[in-house]
Amino acid sequence: MNHSVAISAGEASGDLNGAYLVAELKKLRPDLVFWGAGGPRMRDAGVDISVDMTGRGTIGLYATVKSLPVMWTKYVIFRRKLLRRLPDLFVPIDFGAFNLRLAQVLRRRGVPVVYYFPPSSWRRRMRNASKLLAAGGKVITPFAWSAEALSAAGLDARWVGHPIVDIAKPMVDRATFLRELELDESRPVIGLLPGSRGHELTEHLPPMLGCAEIMNRELGGAQFVVAVVGSDRWVRERVAAAGRREPFDFAQDRPRPPIVRVVEGRTYDCMAACDLLISKSGTATLEAAVIGTPMVIVYRGTPVMRLEYRLRKGELEEFIGMPNIVADRGVCPELISEDVTAEKVAGISLSILRDEGTLMRMRESLAEVKRSLGEPGAVERAARAVLEMGGLT
Repeated sequence: MNHSVAISAGEASGDLNGAYLVAELKKLRPDLVFWGAGGPRMRDAGVDISVDMTGRGTIGLYATVKSLPVMWTKYVIFRRKLLRRLPDLFVPIDFGAFNLRLAQVLRRRGVPVVYYFPPSSWRRRMRNASKLLAAGGKVITPFAWSAEALSAAGLDARWVGHPIVDIAKPMVDRATFLRELELDESRPVIGLLPGSRGHELTEHLPPMLGCAEIMNRELGGAQFVVAVVGSDRWVRERVAAAGRREPFDFAQDRPRPPIVRVVEGRTYDCMAACDLLISKSGTATLEAAVIGTPMVIVYRGTPVMRLEYRLRKGELEEFIGMPNIVADRGVCPELISEDVTAEKVAGISLSILRDEGTLMRMRESLAEVKRSLGEPGAVERAARAVLEMGGLT
């Protein structure tokens, strides 16, 4: 008899983690049938996507409120499907505003729930413990401090390590990657990771390209790689326009515009090949920490988000970058809101690149961050825990 497992992820990172989890579950239990809400990664892993959640992630109160009508419609549709089919197990992944409600509804109907990546598990200040208890109280978390806090609150919380240790690996070596992009191994290579959301590209790419111009001038020639998730014509057009500009007027000594390459779907190769990354905050910074590349972490946000940041600054975590949150100290420099300017980002980036001691200390700290995320095999351990906690062993 086949068992039905419903799985729900609402944004790109959850979709990725869901796909890896499903792949491991299929190895352990080929008889399981997967369906639910998610995106292209989970679909490719063999999940029957009933509700497409592609691009549903939001940041900030204003963006969340704007997305509510669409999100509510998807919630109602998926809830109806879940209650009609009543899976043998429900595995929500992060995305608390959507998944926590569904988990509580299904738990009341007797469906076992195992929460993978409980919402806000990355925060040092614990949240959602009572809601997770109402959803059955069984969680699998990638962070040791989260498991300790949730266990103290009465939940069955398991720490299995972070799957990013298994996932974040380049496919080719540095020399091969740079040769494919026709870049010079002897010159500095800086990675630009502006993000994938529309407002992130709009707010981060211009100061990053301005930073590239400054660093190119100061270093007497530098190379930059913009890593994007998928095909993005807008990014390519902005990069091409920046390359056509001639911002410096030094007569015959005027430097050429910086060499900027755009790569699609090869973020890990980019991270591993670069001497330094300038990355928006989020999962990418943790991936870079696992790979071991020093970085400057930025987040600018829209004008409304910057206003919200000023108003709520006292309520937020001390750090925005995952390496700093995991280490609970400032491993990598951060620039937030109005501080994300070409001049400030370039100034900090140049000071790091010019100081081998700083680069060495940052690499050592990032290695400590990676070790704290657990040993390889987290995805398999998570899959085994899901089966055990969900009663499918």
